[in-house]
Amino acid sequence: MTVKNNFMGLENPGIAVITGASSGIGESFARILSSQGFDLVITARRKSLLETLTEELKQKHGINVEIIPGDLSQPEFMEELAAYIQTINNLDVLVNNAGFGTYENFIDKNSNINVFMKMLNLHCGAIVQLTHAALKKMRNNDRGVIFNISSIASMILHGSGEPMYHSTKAFISTFTEMVQLKLNFIKSKVKLKSICPGPTYTEIFGISNTPDPPKSSKAMQPEEVVKIALDSYLNKDIIVITGNHNVDEVVGWRHVAYQKSGRHFSKDFTKT
Repeated sequence: MTVKNNFMGLENPGIAVITGASSGIGESFARILSSQGFDLVITARRKSLLETLTEELKQKHGINVEIIPGDLSQPEFMEELAAYIQTINNLDVLVNNAGFGTYENFIDKNSNINVFMKMLNLHCGAIVQLTHAALKKMRNNDRGVIFNISSIASMILHGSGEPMYHSTKAFISTFTEMVQLKLNFIKSKVKLKSICPGPTYTEIFGISNTPDPPKSSKAMQPEEVVKIALDSYLNKDIIVITGNHNVDEVVGWRHVAYQKSGRHFSKDFTKT
């Protein structure tokens, strides 16, 4: 394995752990990283899809793949996977990709609170626990990268959005940035990236592979998102918005945010 063969420029790429690897962005990470010589540990709820993917990648790239099926919204499985991660001495990549969207309306009197608590566990709890576990190994080796899959929803707040989805994704981005700033302070070589896609052809709202919004003409393929994420490793960016059109949308939101009803920004906070 030569320096040019993988995004980290490693002569001896180690193991990449990928959650939500059965489809979409997680599957694309698995395909691309395996082609670069990384061995994989992949997890998702659907064991059969992981098994099919494993056989394909083993034959195609001659790498090792381990399957750990489970539901990361369940605290018991979070702990199980975190404990396993702490046994991987050559951990180079963690992709916290597992997540979902919902059409449940938080303020609807008939909405199911269990859906929102599952989202909170998966988007926040699992990422915290797995990141904490991975950092123990990565800091010992002083190398590695953690990709936390967030969304432009973490930076765009509007009335039509689902409160829990936007809020949990905002947590992912803020958490990632704060951890990276602490790593920068101690001059660690370990990197964290909050990857913020816009509409992407994934199964986030079901198995139809239809992006949200369904008729979006600017939805991206998962492979495009992954390529941008991997390319970002070589720069100092922490928050990575995938696609110029998504950058424009976030910038547009920031421009009007200070004038939105319900927000007041005093020019002199000390006198208010």
